[in-house]
Amino acid sequence: MSRLNKHLKSYQYAWRGILLAFRNENNMLFHLVAAILVIVLNTLLQVNKFDWLITLLLIGLAWTAEIFNTAIETLANRVTEQQDPLIGKTKDLASGAVLVICLFALICAAIIYFPYFLLLIN
Repeated sequence: MSRLNKHLKSYQYAWRGILLAFRNENNMLFHLVAAILVIVLNTLLQVNKFDWLITLLLIGLAWTAEIFNTAIETLANRVTEQQDPLIGKTKDLASGAVLVICLFALICAAIIYFPYFLLLIN
């Protein structure tokens, strides 16, 4: 297989991974709904380009963190289904990373949207 074919094949695997995350993880559905709401809100409020970029970046970071979390949990479950303190700690750390980015996304959303809501009120 040529280098180009291998490279192109890697995109197929990557897309499959994204689809698996959305099909198998309930949290990914929540992130998708949140992303759609953000996009609708950005459109309705006619946010500026910078605010669009920040919100899209945060959506991408949250999705990426959730996919990594899913990958870590899947691998950990493959190692053992039994209760293991180290695996439990690893899963909690990965889950915590998702929570951190989501909390910061909420803080950024408040900072971004507050001025737009003030303009609507006045």
